[in-house]
Amino acid sequence: MRLIVRRVRNIIIAALIIAIDIKFASVAIEAGCGIEPCCRSCETLNVTRIIDGDTLVSDRDRVRLYGVDTPEMGQRCADDATDRLKGLAGSKVRVESGPRSTDRYGRLLYYVHGIDGDSIDARLILEGLARAWTEDGQHRDLLVSLEEKTRGAGRGCLW
Repeated sequence: MRLIVRRVRNIIIAALIIAIDIKFASVAIEAGCGIEPCCRSCETLNVTRIIDGDTLVSDRDRVRLYGVDTPEMGQRCADDATDRLKGLAGSKVRVESGPRSTDRYGRLLYYVHGIDGDSIDARLILEGLARAWTEDGQHRDLLVSLEEKTRGAGRGCLW
């Protein structure tokens, strides 16, 4: 009898785990987040202007994308990176804080995500328009790995 009770209990626990996994998977699909790191519940900022491939102006202040470095104006790929950031950011972005809040120029430092939660930093790297920031940050290792894969595949303007 104990064996039957244990088996039934294990079946119920397994069914609950599967149901929870299915629920979380469907939430992720509905909310986007196909590009990691993902940020569905981060703070939302209005975008008023794109300055270059890794800097935008929000309703709060200038924002520097924490996880990437794009070519400077006048360098190869700079216009492509700027245009792509305009397309990815649109009029609103979600932002995620990193270990530092500002850079040496006083710009706010954020990992930047589209309104769907997908990482704009990762997208720029995957499309060969940005290099991963290697000094610090909670997503540094992931973004560096994405750059290595993109560079190895020769994808994008930079490679």
